[in-house]
Amino acid sequence: MPIERRVRDVLLAEIMDGAAVLEIGAGDRSMGDKLRAARPGIVYESLDIDPQGEHEYRDLSELKRQFDCVFALEVIEHLPLEAITPWLCEILRALKPGGTLVLSTPNTFFPMAYLRDVTHQTPICYDELGALVEGAGFEVTRIVRIYHDPLHRKLLRRYLFGWLFRLISVDFARQIVLVAHKP
Repeated sequence: MPIERRVRDVLLAEIMDGAAVLEIGAGDRSMGDKLRAARPGIVYESLDIDPQGEHEYRDLSELKRQFDCVFALEVIEHLPLEAITPWLCEILRALKPGGTLVLSTPNTFFPMAYLRDVTHQTPICYDELGALVEGAGFEVTRIVRIYHDPLHRKLLRRYLFGWLFRLISVDFARQIVLVAHKP
């Protein structure tokens, strides 16, 4: 799978200026600030269950409009497996026809990324993520790994120890990002 440096780069490739964008699991909304800096014309709204945050929505059932892009970074692994497909179907309804979904999750082939958080409920590897998203009615167009270590680690992990990682089925990329579109 191809490697990208940052999730933000994947998002910016998918979001055009003037797009209506919804972030699910927005936390402090910092990704919205980064996106608006690069695409000043976007309309950014956020959804998060945290009652302390200043978000437009707390639940997908509250949405009264459709969006050009919905993204959820490091959210899906916190859901129980049986809740993922209904959640994806709600996101599908929240998107305009041709709209874009961007999801990220820890790379299960880099075990420390998934295991470091006790709130993670469902480990999802890239092929399972693609199947779940397609099963909910999306067309998956791209899956990439995110890797942005300093140059010395990059050289060590990719080139010097790359053969070892492949041998034991471990990856050096910490995240997987999926891009899909609503037909």
